[in-house]
Amino acid sequence: MMSVVRLCWMVIFGCLFTSTLLGGIGQWKTFTSKRQVRDIAVDSRDSLQVWVASNGGMFSYHINNGTFQEFTTSEGLRTTDLTAISTDDFGAIWIGAADGMIHRYLPITNEWTYITDLFVDKDHGSNKRINKFSIMGDTLFILSDIGISIYSISKLQFHETYTRFGNAPYEIVGNVTSAQIFNDMLWIGTRYGIASTPMTNPNPLAPDSWKIYTKRNGLPESQVNILVVLDGQLVAGTAGGLAYFDSVRWNFLPASPTENIISLQTNEQLCFDCASAYFITQNGLWMIYEGLNIGLINKFDVQLSSILSEKILGTETQGLMILKDTMWISVIPPGPSSNKFVSIAVDNRSVLWAATGTANGDGFMSFNGSDWRSYTVEQDARLGSNNYYKVSIGRDNSKWISNWGEGVAMLDDVGNLQKVFNTTNGLPPTLIGDTTYIVVGGVAVDKNGTTWITNRTAPDSTAVTLLLPDSTFDYSVKLSMREPLTIFPDLVIDNNDTKWFTNSGRFDHESPQGLLFYNDKDVPPGVDSGWNKLTFETSNQVFSLAVDNNGELWVGSDQGITIIFSTNDPNSSTAVYYPLRDQTIQAIAPDVCDNKWIATKQGVFVLSPDGTSIVERYTVENTDGKLLDNDVASIAIDHNTGRVYFGTEKGLSSFMTSSVAPKQSFDELSFMPNPYYIPSTSSLTVDGLVYSSSIKVITVSGNLVRNIQCPCGRIGFWDGTDEHGGLVSTGIYFVIAYAADGTEVASGKLAVIRK
Repeated sequence: MMSVVRLCWMVIFGCLFTSTLLGGIGQWKTFTSKRQVRDIAVDSRDSLQVWVASNGGMFSYHINNGTFQEFTTSEGLRTTDLTAISTDDFGAIWIGAADGMIHRYLPITNEWTYITDLFVDKDHGSNKRINKFSIMGDTLFILSDIGISIYSISKLQFHETYTRFGNAPYEIVGNVTSAQIFNDMLWIGTRYGIASTPMTNPNPLAPDSWKIYTKRNGLPESQVNILVVLDGQLVAGTAGGLAYFDSVRWNFLPASPTENIISLQTNEQLCFDCASAYFITQNGLWMIYEGLNIGLINKFDVQLSSILSEKILGTETQGLMILKDTMWISVIPPGPSSNKFVSIAVDNRSVLWAATGTANGDGFMSFNGSDWRSYTVEQDARLGSNNYYKVSIGRDNSKWISNWGEGVAMLDDVGNLQKVFNTTNGLPPTLIGDTTYIVVGGVAVDKNGTTWITNRTAPDSTAVTLLLPDSTFDYSVKLSMREPLTIFPDLVIDNNDTKWFTNSGRFDHESPQGLLFYNDKDVPPGVDSGWNKLTFETSNQVFSLAVDNNGELWVGSDQGITIIFSTNDPNSSTAVYYPLRDQTIQAIAPDVCDNKWIATKQGVFVLSPDGTSIVERYTVENTDGKLLDNDVASIAIDHNTGRVYFGTEKGLSSFMTSSVAPKQSFDELSFMPNPYYIPSTSSLTVDGLVYSSSIKVITVSGNLVRNIQCPCGRIGFWDGTDEHGGLVSTGIYFVIAYAADGTEVASGKLAVIRK
């Protein structure tokens, strides 16, 4: 029997993971918000096109026609956490990241070059952020937390990296933010002061060959963000205002605001009584006239982050601010409104829903495959706050989005907000003495259409509030949630209508007593009616639960997975899954072929249906950053398309599989490609199968060429070989698909061309 099971799994594996890009299978796609702008550069060949580095990747924006081009890890980047950007005279875009990765992108040829020297540096730990680029001729100055690196643009080659400046006790290590050549001296700004050395210095690697300037040498603050040459003088933008160098010491610039000078941009077109430079503080745009006079241009409600010119600014939350005529407008690429995807679910319409967090949340979002929609308290005051952190799919394709403190929002089938349930309209409070505060966890619907709504530590021991099909509430399911302290971040309902409750979550940890479950009707043997619990030898800290296609309950803890094979008799049918013993299981999602997709803090694991083997593992490293973070908070699968979504706090990743829900009945088969050229690195895709189909490939004369079993999804594959593994001949072939009971048949005609 075991050999048959393993054979079936091999067939499923072949149907699911055959190496092919047909129909997008095997392709990754990443979705990020690019509202937080880190740096801006102008295209060297088109002054109307700007390039932007953000915490969600890169984008370009053409001011004239308003078009965007977006780049994430699925378009060539190796990370989306970008911190610096610049353009050279050859048309290349240079992009730096928080992890030290440097990208060089040629828009004309769509060619990427990855410079990993700083990224792989092991001597500086994680402190390798690229803070800025400065280009002078063929030299690229890479300013990073490691130091200042000299790089040849034409040779794509490092020369030297200087990491230490000055003597103790004033020595500065790394943290370089800016660089400037002035009076035959190389000046660098850092978070701890300014260092300078002659351009003729034969050994800049020697720390004592650098002179150090800090607050004790006249700087308003030792943190220096920018150095520029302005009106023949060297000017520094510091955390406490502007300063200029008088050849001996630094001096506070009169009329400078005593604020953090975030960035400063010089104006090459100098003229009498016009601005020679512009700079930004947290909320202000300022100008510097000739003679180093200063004036405020505009105050903003949004926090500024970078400046390209007096008409183009970057912000922390609203993308670009661009001055058009006399109006400042916010320019944001289309996409999600947040990079925090802490909980996700896909509804029956293949719409993805995402919640963003318990503190400083950004509301919740939906994605229909092409357009994003955000839901925030600013848009609808009924939501109470933006701290929505848990998504559940309810009765009639309703959406339940749980809030930390304000209850739970219920949306209808098409995504319209119908009601927010809280303590004013039926739910008990969470805190003693506060009648308004309520933390709702997971929501699920039982076989009778009753909605089960969990509540964190209700004072009256109402562990779960029931919303009955007639829209009335039932408070009869009682459990003391305070003695001992018990929490229910989520729940699932199995095929026996038993309710199983997690006791730990990403944002909520207590000392658990075990896995609690409830069933007052179909009671397992040896279990009292109503509440009972299981304890495990590994860990009772239950983070995630899932019921698979066979009705088995998969339990995820901080010590791996436990499988309950029969929920009718859980005490005697439990087994520990040892290969993931060292993992915190944050989410479990079975696909239509019953493969288990497991979210951990160290990437994603794909397990075979019976859990006997790890089929695949996805990490940031082995996907070249297409999985945005190894700390995967949530997983959701669209069974209509086979797309698997991975929610992280750095954005959303997706992977296309062939594990698509089978058709209810045959209509017609489709093949891709047709004609099929062999030999080929990609298999032929057969689409349109019902559950537990078999595929027969037959010659026009009726001879059987190949018989393939695909017992789960809608998609099957054929590699162009016969039963003996040999390539078939050029010709016309019939492909016939049979249902398991033989009552349904579908067929199609295929051309095969042997190269």
